Amino acid sequence: MIKKILLPLLLLLAFSGQAAEFKSLQAHTFMDQWDKPQMLNQQTEWVIFSNHKAGGEWVKKALNELQIQDLAEKHWLYVADISAMPSLISRFVAIPKMQDYAFAIALEKDGETTANWPKKTDAVSIYKLKALQIEEIYTLDSEQAVMNFFKLIK
Repeated sequence: MIKKILLPLLLLLAFSGQAAEFKSLQAHTFMDQWDKPQMLNQQTEWVIFSNHKAGGEWVKKALNELQIQDLAEKHWLYVADISAMPSLISRFVAIPKMQDYAFAIALEKDGETTANWPKKTDAVSIYKLKALQIEEIYTLDSEQAVMNFFKLIK
C-alpha cells in the first residue's frame, strides 16, 4: 500500500520533464566489466544510466545496500558511460575495481550507443521500457533519490 502511494509521488518529483522526447532505444549488446555480454533487448524493463563518476557511486551504493546482484533476473540493465575516461585509467584502474562488484555493469566505452539517450548532466537517468519503447524517464540527482527509487521498484 505504501509503495502505491510513495512511488507516484517520488516519480513525480524525480521526473525530468522530458516527456516530449519519449522514444525508443535500439537493441544493443554491451560488454560488462568481466567482458561478458549484457543485452539491451525487448525484455529489458528498466535501464539505469550513469554518465558521471558520482552517479556511478550512487548506483553502486544503492545496489550494494539493497543486495541487488542479478539485474538481468529483474529485467534491469545498468549502463555506465565511461567514454570520457582516459583508456589507460579505465583499463588499468576503473574496470579492475568494477570486477569486485557483485552486479554487472554494461560498459559504454565509445559513447556512440548512448549519445542520443535522454540524460541530464550530474544525474542518473532511469528509463522504464516496454519492448524498447521509453515509457517514462526519471532523472535522479542525489544518492538518496537513487536509493529511494530502487527501494520502490525493487
